[in-house]
Amino acid sequence: MRLDEREKSFVAQKELFISRVLAEIGVSSLEEIPDQTKIETRALLPVVIRDYKNLRSEEAEQLSHGYWGNYGVAPFLILNPPSMGTTPHPLLELAEQLKSHIPLKYPVEHPMEGHQEAIKRFGSPDGTLKIYNLDGKDGLNSYKEIAETTENFESHNDGLGYAGAVEAFCLYADSAPLAGGYTYFQNIVRLSLALAKSDPEAFEALFLPDAISALRPRGKGAIKVEAPVLFLNEFGAPQCFLRVSSGEYLITWRDNYEPLVRASAFINYLARPFAPASSFLNLNRPGSGCFARNGWLVHGRTSFINGDQSNDCRVLARKWFMTSERHANYKHVPGMHILAEFAEIYPERFGPEMVVGDWNYDPKSGINIRHA
Repeated sequence: MRLDEREKSFVAQKELFISRVLAEIGVSSLEEIPDQTKIETRALLPVVIRDYKNLRSEEAEQLSHGYWGNYGVAPFLILNPPSMGTTPHPLLELAEQLKSHIPLKYPVEHPMEGHQEAIKRFGSPDGTLKIYNLDGKDGLNSYKEIAETTENFESHNDGLGYAGAVEAFCLYADSAPLAGGYTYFQNIVRLSLALAKSDPEAFEALFLPDAISALRPRGKGAIKVEAPVLFLNEFGAPQCFLRVSSGEYLITWRDNYEPLVRASAFINYLARPFAPASSFLNLNRPGSGCFARNGWLVHGRTSFINGDQSNDCRVLARKWFMTSERHANYKHVPGMHILAEFAEIYPERFGPEMVVGDWNYDPKSGINIRHA
């Protein structure tokens, strides 16, 4: 199968993508890109923060270096974590002090931040979303997402339905599990340059407008998103969109184009837990956390074991930070924010009407329907 003219025009963004990634990482050509399949996984050491209310300049610089560095992750450990329920949450206190170093200016209020069950368990909302195991104590057997279990949660970008507008995220351990729960990361944007060097045709295929499809089939959050794996976002910045099937998330790749088959094999091999070139950390005590570059990397979580006591149960606080102020509100859409000159090639996928409003996937018709 050959690409048609629209597809050729759309994937042409690969040249700008390569030049802008090379410029950011300070490399002059693809020839300087190492074979990342031979780089060992790395355990990330946290930046130790003595007082989260008074972040020191050297601590901020170290966090900035981690976020903008090879792994796209800025891990930290607060030595004076407050008790759960303290407001403002320490995650938000840190973000406010870091926003001149890391893109944390535009936090979004997620509708689940004030979820009734979270309030019942943890008290009044503190501006963060709580991620915890819904099984067990209360005997809840209703539908739950994979993040609400103790099971493996495979690699993904955060923000399905937010059109790629989640630029950064923060995870913070309000409490830690008895064992397990490693969080792992892979910098897909940097990794893709190795593919551009070794298999240019496969690299190009990652820019196809329907390269990958992510479906969350049930509930209020049901949505189907078809998008390129690599693209230039609305600001012309390189970005990735990737998920691996996990729990309720059903991920499929376009399978009628051989270069994309090769590209998906390359990407999925390196999106595994502890794969070559990846990094990982364990949020294993209250006050441990990380800021991560959502637009460039994917992350996942291994399974974990909770204890019998509440202080031996994993509860994470999460916050998303958006690419601009106009995106700092709820949206649930099937499109992706792509640089206008390329989005215009596929207005039915990435046009202005596809990236606003509240859409929901209808399993009977197999399409997304806009409700607002």
